[in-house]
Amino acid sequence: MTPYQRTWIGPIRIRVGSMCGYGIMRGISRILCSPLNRRFPRAAGAASYKHRPSGPSMDRAPRRFTAAFLPLPPALKGKPAGALTLQEACAIFRTACRPAPHYGNGEAELNTGDLMRFGCWIHGESVTGNDRSAVVDPATEECFAEVPVCDAALVDRAVASASEALTAWRREPTVKRVACLRRLSQKILEYAEELTALVVREVGKPTAAARSEVENAAELVGYFAEEALRLSGEIPCLNVPKEQVLILREPVGVVAAVTPFNYPLSTLACKIAPALGVGCTVVAKPDEHTPLATLKVAQLASEAGFPPGAFNVVTGFGLQTGRLLVSHPVPRLVAFTGSSEVGKEIQKNGADHVKRLILELGGHCPAILCADAPWRSVVPQMISQAFKNSGQYCYRISRIYVDRRIAAEFTEAFVKAASALKVGPPGDPATQLGPLNNPDVLETVRRQVEAAVGSGATILLGGRRLETRSAGYYFPPTVLTGTHPGMEVMQEEVFGPVVVIEPFDDLQEAIRMANATPYGLAAYLFTADLGKALERAGELEVGSLWINRIHQALPFAPFGGVKESGLGREKSRFGVQEYTELKTIYLSY
Repeated sequence: MTPYQRTWIGPIRIRVGSMCGYGIMRGISRILCSPLNRRFPRAAGAASYKHRPSGPSMDRAPRRFTAAFLPLPPALKGKPAGALTLQEACAIFRTACRPAPHYGNGEAELNTGDLMRFGCWIHGESVTGNDRSAVVDPATEECFAEVPVCDAALVDRAVASASEALTAWRREPTVKRVACLRRLSQKILEYAEELTALVVREVGKPTAAARSEVENAAELVGYFAEEALRLSGEIPCLNVPKEQVLILREPVGVVAAVTPFNYPLSTLACKIAPALGVGCTVVAKPDEHTPLATLKVAQLASEAGFPPGAFNVVTGFGLQTGRLLVSHPVPRLVAFTGSSEVGKEIQKNGADHVKRLILELGGHCPAILCADAPWRSVVPQMISQAFKNSGQYCYRISRIYVDRRIAAEFTEAFVKAASALKVGPPGDPATQLGPLNNPDVLETVRRQVEAAVGSGATILLGGRRLETRSAGYYFPPTVLTGTHPGMEVMQEEVFGPVVVIEPFDDLQEAIRMANATPYGLAAYLFTADLGKALERAGELEVGSLWINRIHQALPFAPFGGVKESGLGREKSRFGVQEYTELKTIYLSY
């Protein structure tokens, strides 16, 4: 295998005037490369993701390959900067894109030197394709694995497999499907160390947080197994002789499940477990940056007794593989977690086939702190909910509105606590904040902070990429103030460790500011007056509201947003029902 050399081969600037040239250069830009080529996704013709790059995008930016580190064939080693011809660049493309071996018989990966090669998972076995993409460690910016970029043929194959399996799977007794889910939950715990290591490496999540996610995924699968047993229909009491009306719930069919990079396992569990439990089959597409833990879970599902085709996984970029999957005519439901921008595109595509949708989209979640709240005891909770996972999750606190009478004291305490957070390598037990997952997210956060400062905001903490580290997408805890509602940082989801603190003079003003975004996922309200809290709860335009304490969203409570934060609900019995269709039977006898 050609070793990966960190040799500068550019800049290459090639204007592309044909789809053939575009395909070549897009391929070159996405090959098993160091992360530098991912710093220019728009120039390389990649999907444009403003916040969370998970899912298809129709962006058509100028098609220009800017620069990259790429594996060099022996004949091209040592070439001076800028000396490559188009033919030589294509030679790099062919070398890096060579077909990978097929890993059948349940083998999920093959170690070739330091690079792990994975296949997608279709009909109970690992399957490879012609093109492959890199998986990059966000802490080191080094490629450590590669997966297929599934084309139309592989997506068709995965969907056909799921469709074939659906006929028998939906007819299985519920107790048998539940038994498979319970075994999968146990398998996830059995392989917790391996899954934790994958999440640490591909997400950049600190070890303790990664282990917690793995355990949470197992818990969610177990919970949905029990919830599937409680699914029921209705028989209205009509009291009409020889007449009955039966209201049944049936599986919706094949489900396309698209998951993000920030919580690849817990978001996966919230989709596949209820779907499989009620009799659907699933084709999952993990984010291109974090496919490995999902592939491992698919392998474990086969070992847990799920039949071939019940749970398939296709890998690749949102623009290509994701778009092919969500626009495929066979899946009857698309369950997507990601940005509102991409969710809107999925909604438009779904209209062509009148698909059912579960969209868990962006958030810009406010916390309102009243003067009568015990705010000193609240600070640690707010710090955790603002900066956990380096700020990369949808219902984190990103805006804090504080009663002006306590604003100065609270802000000082909050900034002091945030400054004490340790940013570092995910493998370090002392690390509390790891790197951001990929350079797109890092650049977006940097741009949002820079734009806010340019419009008059003040940085109280952080605000600049950590340059003390030679590699990794690190950004420090950042606190801003002096913003106004029209700023980008106040209207766009901020998917990083950035928090805005602003004072308010009366609660009605705070609620107005809290609602003044396109999002409506979650909010947090702290006050000693519970009557006031319950009275104002209905005025906050959100799907979930925490009053006086912050904790993780619970599996038995529905979770989802309003406005541009999504459609439908996940978790709870309501989330299970999303994967069913109602059927009415009029019975005369």
